[in-house]
Amino acid sequence: MANLHLSEDQFAAVNSNSSATLVLGPAGAGKTRVLTHRIAQLIQQDKVASWKILAVTFSNKAASEMRDRVHEIIGEAARDIAMGTFHSICARMLRRDGVAIGISPEWQIADEEMQWRIISGLLKEDDLPVTGETKPSLILGAISRAKDDGLTAGQMEDRAFTHHEHLIARFAKRYAAELKRLDALDFDDLLLEGLRLLQEAPAVADRYRAKWEYLHVDDYQNTTRTQHQWLQALAKNRNNVFCVSDADAGVFSWRGADIRNILDFERDWPKAQVVQLNQSFRSTQKIVSAAYSVVSNNVGRKDQTFRTELEGGDQITVYGALDRDDEAAWIVRRINEASAAVANRRVDAPEPVSLNGIAILYRTNAQLIAIEEALLRSGVPYQLIGGTRFDQRREVKDALAWLRVLRSDTDRISYEHILNVPPRGIGDKTIELLRAAAAPSVSAPGGTPYGHVIAAAGRGEIAGVNTRARDSLASITDVVRRLRVRIAAVTLPDLLDEVYSESGLRAHLASEGVEGEERWANLLKLRDIAGRFVELPPPDGLRRFLDDIALAQNEDAFDGDAERVAVMTIHQAIGREWQTVFISGLTEGLFPHSRALEDREQMEEERRLCYVGITRAKARLYLSYALRRSWGAG
Repeated sequence: MANLHLSEDQFAAVNSNSSATLVLGPAGAGKTRVLTHRIAQLIQQDKVASWKILAVTFSNKAASEMRDRVHEIIGEAARDIAMGTFHSICARMLRRDGVAIGISPEWQIADEEMQWRIISGLLKEDDLPVTGETKPSLILGAISRAKDDGLTAGQMEDRAFTHHEHLIARFAKRYAAELKRLDALDFDDLLLEGLRLLQEAPAVADRYRAKWEYLHVDDYQNTTRTQHQWLQALAKNRNNVFCVSDADAGVFSWRGADIRNILDFERDWPKAQVVQLNQSFRSTQKIVSAAYSVVSNNVGRKDQTFRTELEGGDQITVYGALDRDDEAAWIVRRINEASAAVANRRVDAPEPVSLNGIAILYRTNAQLIAIEEALLRSGVPYQLIGGTRFDQRREVKDALAWLRVLRSDTDRISYEHILNVPPRGIGDKTIELLRAAAAPSVSAPGGTPYGHVIAAAGRGEIAGVNTRARDSLASITDVVRRLRVRIAAVTLPDLLDEVYSESGLRAHLASEGVEGEERWANLLKLRDIAGRFVELPPPDGLRRFLDDIALAQNEDAFDGDAERVAVMTIHQAIGREWQTVFISGLTEGLFPHSRALEDREQMEEERRLCYVGITRAKARLYLSYALRRSWGAG
């Protein structure tokens, strides 16, 4: 039965008879275990069809692990459960039914690079720098926060007060117009349009409500207001929602997460039942007590207490270093002492642990330099989470741009990416001529598709394009035409083979020697990933492949089995645990962050973040700070 091996609290949560249930519990309380057993019970005991169940998480990794856990309990029936992130579920809905609210079925996801290129292009048009207050990431962040507050570009302009707010609002309007021309939705749009689909297309909404009668959400403390509203819209009338949350672990306000979704759950779901899980099965009593002593200072929190049966445990070690280099060196020394690889260990040293049972966590990336230098000097193997994602490697971005071009003539960003991949001598002047020809005009108010402009330039119909550039553009047009014919004729991996060959990517990498061989290996890995989509019809497989790549998250690259120390920010450590954890940089102004020192809400989030870091440790916890830090250093 699904309820075997559950604690008393967990059993009560799984068997909640309320239509709306919120399960609260501290880190290590088995909240995801409760969620998976609840799903299994619905299928096994209550005879609910598995396809009527939706489970939403915040990462691809979490969704995969959740499906594996349910599969262990109920077997193959787990395959038919709809599981994914908020963004991926909304993307699937819009891909199928977006036309009901005027969205083209051929829309594409504007990934981080496309967003950056759009804003950078707008800054260039205005002769503004990509630094300071007009740094693209800052502009995109401001636009994203406004979208999550439900504001359109026009509403942003109406509410703008300062010069900077008016500047952001104008960029938001132009950014939205460019996304429309590119037939693209960014990550915020996926959620907003997913919500609009449920609000403005009643027949579509009713079909999804009939399909997904039982809704489940993991880590509910990290939902945004838009995600909360989407869940309410999907649960309309039935209210069959089952959410699990650690109210003390809400640490993504900078990404739009709203702790009010937890604090106001009973108001938003009047008949809701709140079930408390009070026992942590992960950490020792000393670690649990330390975590509680930090977060219990918060005023704006849902009251929850926690205990553990793992009494005692090692004392928490605190070290005050002279400076950041001394702090990093101390961390590495303690790792060497704790590592199973060290011989002649001191008698009073802790029990040895494998390197993959150790993590170094930090607050900001500025701290990383000293930590990495110390690890490299000592020869301690480590893996850094937060480096270059697979899909952001140069050669992978090149191949993906080619695939996007095959799907759309309107994708100016991807077309401009491939113009000189491999190098073809197409200069900035030619690109400016192409952009001018594609821009909105009296005869073409929406602009001319960029692919059509390139084809025209290749035929010599765009004045000012020199002979060499014209021939290169004609060649690109010819390659795109040939490859598009192949989309419906070959599998996705075979299509990638032809892209590598026809585009010249393969020959170009072959000319780069050893580095080219390493980059070619990444393209072969991309081909292997494409093999997962061979069962879908070719056009659908290509769309789904590009969607999934765009929605991929950085943490999915973590290898928990590798015999290496894990190094990452505390935010990136959510959902993970280690025997031994080091938290560095516990210095006022760094952690807690300087911006939180005079802001109560931000200070409360800093405490929650510290709680998250502490509760990643199962047995041993080391805290460190530097008495002196150089100006601006981590």
